[in-house]
Amino acid sequence: MDNPLTTTSTIDPILSEFFGSQLDGKKGVTRRRIEDVEACLRACIEMEAERILVSSDLLLLASEREFDPVGAVARVMHAEDLIFILSIFVGPQWQPTDPRQRQIHLRITELLTRYLLRLRLVDGEGLCCPLLDIECGISRGRDELRRLRHAIKVASGA
Repeated sequence: MDNPLTTTSTIDPILSEFFGSQLDGKKGVTRRRIEDVEACLRACIEMEAERILVSSDLLLLASEREFDPVGAVARVMHAEDLIFILSIFVGPQWQPTDPRQRQIHLRITELLTRYLLRLRLVDGEGLCCPLLDIECGISRGRDELRRLRHAIKVASGA
């Protein structure tokens, strides 16, 4: 089956398709953790859009929010905008405090970034800076998790 997503697809169908595939066959805690990442990412998209959008996009967003404010950014912005949001999403302010949830958060972010590149919904060369920011944020988050696990192991005497 051909993928209906294109470079002009808005964020909402991209996320619906991606998270649908991630949730397929998942149950229990695993499913809830992935759903939590999606909810957190959608909140980040709505809260951080003004940081990354240009004036013309902000005008379009303002118009869309007049009709329905819930999910407006995801309905009108595109894959390229999502890459810039993901570069914010890997920052400390959006990282969960629970180590297991943070691990899932980072893994899903990495998979979503690869998904956007694999489907050629974004230009990897043209977006190399935010893509490097995402990669660095994921690495930083994983390093923090390793340090935390080590500290817990040392503290428990294991």
